Amino acid sequence: MYKFAFALAAAVVATSPVLAQSAGPAAGSEPFNGAYVGVQGGWQQDRQKLTVTDSTGSSSASQNKSGFAYGGQIGYDFKLTPQVVLGVEASLTGRTGESFIDDGNGGTARLKQGRTVGASARLGYLVSPEGLLYVRGGYANAKFNIDDTFGRVSEKRDGYVAGVGYEQIVARNVSARIEYDYSHFGTDNLPALATGLGANTADLKYTRNAVTAGLNFRF
Repeated sequence: MYKFAFALAAAVVATSPVLAQSAGPAAGSEPFNGAYVGVQGGWQQDRQKLTVTDSTGSSSASQNKSGFAYGGQIGYDFKLTPQVVLGVEASLTGRTGESFIDDGNGGTARLKQGRTVGASARLGYLVSPEGLLYVRGGYANAKFNIDDTFGRVSEKRDGYVAGVGYEQIVARNVSARIEYDYSHFGTDNLPALATGLGANTADLKYTRNAVTAGLNFRF
């Protein structure tokens, strides 16, 4: 990702839903206790932030790009007590949109976020018999692509996700949810870039914010 880092370095130097009412679960079933599969979609913003530090202090520049997030999930909920739910979930998501940046060679490069796979757990509390408030945490792996006149460079980055959400039973064996997630995909230390700028360190951090809504079909 060095070409993208150099594009940000130029900036551093220059600037030193309302959910539906519940229709009730299926007869004989228990809400939030069993397997489910679902779909999700919403807003996602990816951010790359470059921080350069020298003897006089540090300065930063960042690039934010938003798009439509889409994907699906599969999971299982366990009712630990009448009001406490523990769940596990695997997900696969993508995002529309791309960024165009100076590639450092007099041309333009295209930065695009690819697929993200995740595996997480959630812990929830039933604020009503059919309404679950929860927190989530786990692992995520995101793919980033840069295309320029020399071809494509792809990178897969490991990270973590933490979030909070609310899920409501809305129909027979169907629940709807809304969720906010923050993801961090690590920080690259770029000594070659720091040397080229005459600085001590240059660090490039990858983060993400997302607000999504989803439907789960329960078994």
